[in-house]
Amino acid sequence: MSLPGFSKSEIDDLRNQKEIIRLTAEQVIKDFALFGLKIRFSGNVNDAYDELFEQLNSCLIDLLNSDYRRLLSLLYHIDISEKEMSKKLKSFPGDPSEIITEMILEREFKKVLIRKFYRRSE
Repeated sequence: MSLPGFSKSEIDDLRNQKEIIRLTAEQVIKDFALFGLKIRFSGNVNDAYDELFEQLNSCLIDLLNSDYRRLLSLLYHIDISEKEMSKKLKSFPGDPSEIITEMILEREFKKVLIRKFYRRSE
């Protein structure tokens, strides 16, 4: 999915902006909280990706092993379809929880950028 009004270089630059990192972390925390999953962010933007990845991956391992329906509901809420997930899991070998974690972080980042774009357009 390409983002409206953002070039690849702009997106790459935004990945390192403190505000975007903070907003992405807040989005992750909010979405996971709706499903009773607690995610914390220390506020350290330099370690944000690793910090969030580790926590999300742990939650996803639990959901994959014990509550697949809840996992699908969470993904649906975040806007990742079961079809998308299955396609990505078939395309990339590796730990399913890590692949899904990466998908979630990417989607949450895109949500933040899309909101930023539409606020800028107004």
